[in-house]
Amino acid sequence: MTPHSLTFALDGVTCAGCIAKIERHVTAQQGVVLARGNATVERIRLVWDPAFQTAESLADHIRTLGYDALPFQPGDSTPAAPSLLPQLGLAAFAMMNIMAISFAVWAGVATDMGPGSMQFLHWVSAALATPVVLYSAAVFYAPSLRALRQGAMTMDTPISLAIAITYLASLYETLRGSEHVYFDAVTALVVFLLIGRVIERALKRRSGDAAENLRTMMQITARRENASGTVDPVPASDLAVGDIVVIGSGERVPADGTLLSGFAQVDESVITGETLPRDVIRDEAIVAGAIVHAGPARLLVCHVGEDAQIGKISQMIADVAATKGAAQRQADRFARGYIPLVLGGGAFGFALWYVVLGASFAEALMIAVAVLVVTCPCAAGLATPAVAARAVNILMRAGIIVKSSDALERLADADCIIMDKTGTLSDPAPILQNTDHPLRLGAARLAAGSAHPLAKALCLGVDVTPMDNLKEHPGQGIEAPDAARLGSAQFVGARNAATGPVLWYRSATGTLHDFQFREAPRQDLDHMIAGLRRLDMPLTLLSGDTPQAVADFANTHGIDHHKGGATPSDKLKILQRSTKRPIMFGDGINDAPALAAAHVSMSFAGATEVAQVAADIVLASPRLVLVPKAIKTARAASTLIAQNLTFSAVYNIVTVPLALAGVLTPLVAAVLMSSSSIIVLANGLRLRVEP
Repeated sequence: MTPHSLTFALDGVTCAGCIAKIERHVTAQQGVVLARGNATVERIRLVWDPAFQTAESLADHIRTLGYDALPFQPGDSTPAAPSLLPQLGLAAFAMMNIMAISFAVWAGVATDMGPGSMQFLHWVSAALATPVVLYSAAVFYAPSLRALRQGAMTMDTPISLAIAITYLASLYETLRGSEHVYFDAVTALVVFLLIGRVIERALKRRSGDAAENLRTMMQITARRENASGTVDPVPASDLAVGDIVVIGSGERVPADGTLLSGFAQVDESVITGETLPRDVIRDEAIVAGAIVHAGPARLLVCHVGEDAQIGKISQMIADVAATKGAAQRQADRFARGYIPLVLGGGAFGFALWYVVLGASFAEALMIAVAVLVVTCPCAAGLATPAVAARAVNILMRAGIIVKSSDALERLADADCIIMDKTGTLSDPAPILQNTDHPLRLGAARLAAGSAHPLAKALCLGVDVTPMDNLKEHPGQGIEAPDAARLGSAQFVGARNAATGPVLWYRSATGTLHDFQFREAPRQDLDHMIAGLRRLDMPLTLLSGDTPQAVADFANTHGIDHHKGGATPSDKLKILQRSTKRPIMFGDGINDAPALAAAHVSMSFAGATEVAQVAADIVLASPRLVLVPKAIKTARAASTLIAQNLTFSAVYNIVTVPLALAGVLTPLVAAVLMSSSSIIVLANGLRLRVEP
């Protein structure tokens, strides 16, 4: 049975530790194939066997841990998290008044305030603090209470305990008539924790969700042309393949299609990152999301919704949440089991000071509260996703689609690059030199069944349909049922005397002919090579073209390492035997095995579907300068992730002993804990697409 897949929006998730807990619990359920979440966008993707689970049963499993889960379908708008400003405003109002009362009590104790007046002010403070604890702090302990009812804990559990302990201890001291209460501490604790949570949410929103932004952008109205010639407005999601739509100047294209009118000028920067508009003529393709500059344009719809290129890109970006890099797995291991350690640390701090060192109950209690608050793994949990989400989104805006956060990490530590030539470094549209040869029509019937750039060029200007039952031999050529062959000289049994791009054709009767092409490099090839040199990234040209053609191309452009006549198995063996960490860049079916075997792989969005599936990173625009840009950005992201993880480790190493030593008050602990998460998120926002 085909597995079902669905993304859930999560409520109550604060960091990667929460996500790790949900993943472990859901994965343990029968029939669950995959559970991968993302703390930054607060979602989890689940894949399951419908014979054992349903979407509702999986949501119930998540709810047993104290988190809420709602199905999130592509194109749905994400429910906005409730504003915390009312809770923060109430807590701040109460804190300021309690602080003023506390100052009056402290001053009165030192002078002549009577016990009755002091008790009255304590009760006023209690009245002010109670709504803060019951309302403002609910954002912290409500998820904890839901989890505790199921015998589980969340990352907010230590914070909830700290607030409750401080508040209840203050009530107890007030009932006893004590001089010392902690209502000022508990309200200040809530205020600073809420400030941290508000800033954290704002930073997460700035990190962005490129996949959802693309889907939201496509929730537009299209103008569909009816058989009578009239035009009706319909939602873009209601379009079907074969519909005809009319797009006016300044309007967004609602679906992938081919132009029926004579000319249009479109801005495809949302997909390709290229800011210059592109001229389109009749029968040429236009992708969904493009904006028509010179219109109106009539478009025959070819792909809609998730089948359109923008839908596929959105899914690629969304699938990043389904994978985790080594750094994120390390952070998850750090967060795993951390809550019992935090609770144990608080209990140890109280016992150490109250039992061993002889401190008062109040002093030992405040130390325990400080330990509970300051020891939180949120910074470590956010260290990697805060940067990875930012990197994936800004790369996408540049036209670079990263299909997993693990690929981003592997791209950062790659140390060499291997690239195909035909259609990758050279222009994918070579020009046939002899267009009038009598064998061209027969050869074109075979070429029409191939996606190779030379085969496409052979068919250009010839109205043919592919022959039935063609068989493609990757890296060699294509064969017809009547034994006609089109491909390399060796494949058709010819002695290769050509020095440039060539396709050999052997007819069913055995007649041989070579179709030669002029091959031009891509316009930005030399800029890419210069960029790779600045990155100390050696380039190797590895192609199935003739060794002489490959050598000529490499020498012309200053590529020192090259190999021609490489079959798919040759490319695969070279990748497998490499002692380095190579990037493989290719665009053909024959490149797919090497793409899958490489340390990290890249391809163009216009490449064969097999190459796109095998590639870890897809360039939406056929611009080679994006290759060094992607590498530089990945390296910058890797540096920021390392900084975040180092900061998180140092934070815990420094703050936990300070809290146990009694140096940190609960208020200072709250500021430090919130600041640690804010610093990690803010550091991730420093990432920019490298020029």
